[in-house]
Amino acid sequence: MKKVTYLLCSLLFIIFIVNTASAQTMKKEAVQPFNDGLVKSQKGDYKDAVADFEKALTFDKDYRIYYQLGFAQMKLNNSDEAIKNFEHSIKADPKFDASYNNLGNVYYSQGKYQDAINNFQKVLTLSKDSAITSAVKFNLALSYTGLANTAENQKSYKKAIGFLNKAVTYVDYDVAYLSLAKNYVLDSQYDKAIAAGLKALKYKKNISETGPDYYIGVAYSQKNDMKKAKEYLNKAKEDPIYKNAAETVLKAIK
Repeated sequence: MKKVTYLLCSLLFIIFIVNTASAQTMKKEAVQPFNDGLVKSQKGDYKDAVADFEKALTFDKDYRIYYQLGFAQMKLNNSDEAIKNFEHSIKADPKFDASYNNLGNVYYSQGKYQDAINNFQKVLTLSKDSAITSAVKFNLALSYTGLANTAENQKSYKKAIGFLNKAVTYVDYDVAYLSLAKNYVLDSQYDKAIAAGLKALKYKKNISETGPDYYIGVAYSQKNDMKKAKEYLNKAKEDPIYKNAAETVLKAIK
């Protein structure tokens, strides 16, 4: 599965003291460099934005400054610095959901899926915005699928199945269903493999149809339903990715 570097948009927000009440709670000396940094961050000038936010922090340890500094460091791929600043933002305001979200994004980009999950789940407990919670649920599905991929590589198929079933409680994610079909086959749970493969086809957005066809076909072959097995495997062999594997199974069952 292709890794998504940063999943949910990071909620970059612009706060100008002239007309925003929340900015007035920041110490006045910090406001100008903070706003300067925001303008530069919006333009993609993250390196100079970092300098402005660091200057703002010399006047005020406000959670918004830490958050924006973390965001800029994240965009510069300075993951350790981004993590540090998002954690400072959370310490300064434990109810600010955007910091947990971007902390989860950075951990996901590092392949630290459980740490990502912990932070995304925190967003769900804090946010009242349906668009944000919907996106975070997808992030959680991606993260649990990442954990499942690691478990599968370690041949821990039952563990992978557990993670994948958790993934699809958040969203009907076709990649997770396809992986479920594969892991159910590897774990000799053929009826469940067929059901997962059919779900993958139903919710198909990111996968080809032939992946589910292959695992459904293999599952039917193990159930000695050769008619169904051939039906799905013949479709699967049209895809170069599954062609050789599908043909091998078809030869074995003739």
